[in-house]
Amino acid sequence: APTPPPPRAPAPTSGPSGDPAAIIAAIESLAGLHERGILSDEEFAAKKSELLARL
Repeated sequence: APTPPPPRAPAPTSGPSGDPAAIIAAIESLAGLHERGILSDEEFAAKKSELLARL
């Protein structure tokens, strides 16, 4: 009988984790959305804090 495939690693929760360059890029991307009015001050601050905590 064929062996089942190995379990997949869980998908990362939104955004990068552990890679400082990717985290900084994500913050810069969020800043662009914030400047264009797509993200509120509160949304931007919350996401930025979450990303900085991963550094």
